[in-house]
Amino acid sequence: MSTEPTNVDLNSLPPQKLVEFRKSIDEEITHFTQSLQALAAAQSKLKDCISSINNLEQSKEDNLLVPLTSSLYIPGQVVTRNRYLVDIGTGYYVEKSAKKAKLGYDKKIKKLDEDAKKLKGILVQKNELLNTVNLILRKKVIEMEKQQEGPSSADATN
Repeated sequence: MSTEPTNVDLNSLPPQKLVEFRKSIDEEITHFTQSLQALAAAQSKLKDCISSINNLEQSKEDNLLVPLTSSLYIPGQVVTRNRYLVDIGTGYYVEKSAKKAKLGYDKKIKKLDEDAKKLKGILVQKNELLNTVNLILRKKVIEMEKQQEGPSSADATN
């Protein structure tokens, strides 16, 4: 049994519900923004991998520093310049040629770029929805203030 989304007229919602809805949209925007940042960080790491392959291919030096962590390096030696271990996910590595490794990284970068474009589109929609909710909420608050002023100003004239 599937439930299809129903359209709700935002103008018919009370201010309290609009505030709750606005809060959930804010949370979604925050989540999507963080996801977009994570995609950008992943793209950057993949580009660094391509850059490292290019640098190693061009280098004539056999000695190098191998990163164990972002701040810890150990001395190492280049065994072969045309074969690389490529992380294919979940801790599995495959040996590939420089050309195939770079093609694989390029493919991943393009996929992340497509995902980022989709996320940006969703963020635009969510921001438009947030603006709409804010406008409706402002109108409702103004209406409530006018309704509250109405009876009190009538009492003052009597």
